[in-house]
Amino acid sequence: MIGKLGLIMVVVKDMDRSVRFYRDVLGLRLEFTIPQWSQFDAGNIKIGLHPEGEQVKVSPTSGCTFGFEVTNIESTVAELKRKGASFLMEPHKEDFGWLAAVSDPDGYIIQIFQTAAQAQPA
Repeated sequence: MIGKLGLIMVVVKDMDRSVRFYRDVLGLRLEFTIPQWSQFDAGNIKIGLHPEGEQVKVSPTSGCTFGFEVTNIESTVAELKRKGASFLMEPHKEDFGWLAAVSDPDGYIIQIFQTAAQAQPA
């Protein structure tokens, strides 16, 4: 039987640059890093960074994104901007709550969302 989803792998062009982004900007805890893999604890899932190579290529527009749930989208977005994050979409109201989107160093879209139950007026 298949268990819970446990890992998202992101192919990156520059491992050091991407480790700094996921660790220092997003604030994820780096579990370990070796030349061909860096792994982060993202709560209930792991995010693994794999360097681009012959078999895997950076492709941020191939239809896969991931998101982080936050309790206060306005303060989270402000903090990420202070750390140099580049936002593709500012927080805006959706049916489920609030949504924003940030780009990682290779152009992958990372959603930042706050559910309606936690949403506060802008």
